Amino acid sequence: MKHVITLKKFLLGSMIGMLVILCGGCASNQMEQNFFDKEYDQAGTRFESYSIADQIKIYLYGVQVVTPPVSVLSRPIAEHGQAAIPYIMGTLNASPTDQNIRDLMVVFETMQRLATYDVSHDKVLLRRLDGYVNGMTNKIWQGYTISKLTQIKQSNRDVD
Repeated sequence: MKHVITLKKFLLGSMIGMLVILCGGCASNQMEQNFFDKEYDQAGTRFESYSIADQIKIYLYGVQVVTPPVSVLSRPIAEHGQAAIPYIMGTLNASPTDQNIRDLMVVFETMQRLATYDVSHDKVLLRRLDGYVNGMTNKIWQGYTISKLTQIKQSNRDVD
């Protein structure tokens, strides 16, 4: 009888714990979900009203969760240029997942293409990006990300 009560308490505690985890995960993406739940035709204006840090969160949610992915949001972040670098690197430092590395490399490539920041001449940044890319575990996404990083580096040669 004592084991049955202990088992019931354990199961009840486990279920409550799972609910807390699930609800916590839902709450952590609430801003991002709200952004995509609103009218699409006003998305650009609304996106610009968010801080750079929040724009990065919304962008990552948009390319990793929303179907089809909303990769166009990389451009407004890239338009911030150098001002966005600390926020992007902060995101990578806090959560260096293969998806984040891949998707934030698109922002760096867009910065280089738009000439809002010359990533190709920032040797410290390039070394850090190399480190993140070399640490990726998904070899398919690593190959894609290497190609983006190579594009950035080669754009340096085009200028010289």
